[in-house]
Amino acid sequence: MGKNLNQVLDPARYTITNESRRTGCDARDYAALKQKIQHINPDIIINAAANVGSIAYVSQYAADVVHDNTLMYVNLYRAVSEVNAGIKIINPISNCSYPGVIDIQSEDQWWQGPIHDSVESYGTPKKMGFIISKCYQKQHHIKTINLIVPNAYGPKDYLDEQRTHAMNGIIMRMIKAQMAKQPTFTVWGSGTPIREWVYMLDVARLIQQVIDQDINTLPDPLNIGQRTGISINESVDIIKQLLNYDVEIKQDLTKQDGAPVKILDNQLFQESFPQFKFTDYIDGIKATINYYKGLL
Repeated sequence: MGKNLNQVLDPARYTITNESRRTGCDARDYAALKQKIQHINPDIIINAAANVGSIAYVSQYAADVVHDNTLMYVNLYRAVSEVNAGIKIINPISNCSYPGVIDIQSEDQWWQGPIHDSVESYGTPKKMGFIISKCYQKQHHIKTINLIVPNAYGPKDYLDEQRTHAMNGIIMRMIKAQMAKQPTFTVWGSGTPIREWVYMLDVARLIQQVIDQDINTLPDPLNIGQRTGISINESVDIIKQLLNYDVEIKQDLTKQDGAPVKILDNQLFQESFPQFKFTDYIDGIKATINYYKGLL
């Protein structure tokens, strides 16, 4: 997320500071996080910190994932309340925080059922982050906007197939398979689940628009939604065609599918950002393929 935000935010208008574990700012370490916030004293924090990965990753390391992500929210809000409660916070939240049985996910249904068990270790802390933001708003008047984001894809993500977003992982694996001239490509799971996808640069552009307005005027939480979806198998076929790769597609049914359908309703989003235009899915996949081809 940070690299995409750097591409979007004009340094002539914004002073941008990127912090992560690589810069010595581990959001799980309260003292280190508070020290960074004291030193920078930003007007806005875009909270993209997360221990995240594939369905297999968040299942295998479920305890670590739920612990780390909950701790990062608690530490952030405690530090902001003690350093400068005037700092505004923008939280991108995965749509896996929605109940697993809802196909078209609208904000008024966010609490109407349990999170799908395949992603509960990641989705539960994200929902808890919303509660934490509301509690700190009540007591310390910290302003927050929680943006619910569908499955993201695009350049400048992890190169680790287990840690990157799902579509990026498929693209990387298929590029590698083509380079190795493999006659088959395996999709993890049945490939039938339908997902909504958003280009990561679009999320960055939307966050810029959020920064430039009063976040109190926005619904909270707010879907970054398009109300459209496509199956994993259809996406795999698009990647195959764009790579011009004559390969047989197989399914590994030992891998989890997750929820059968996850599509975000977009009514509140369209009311809030009526002029916003999303990147065409095929154009975004092309750009992502080109990015990873230059690295693999």
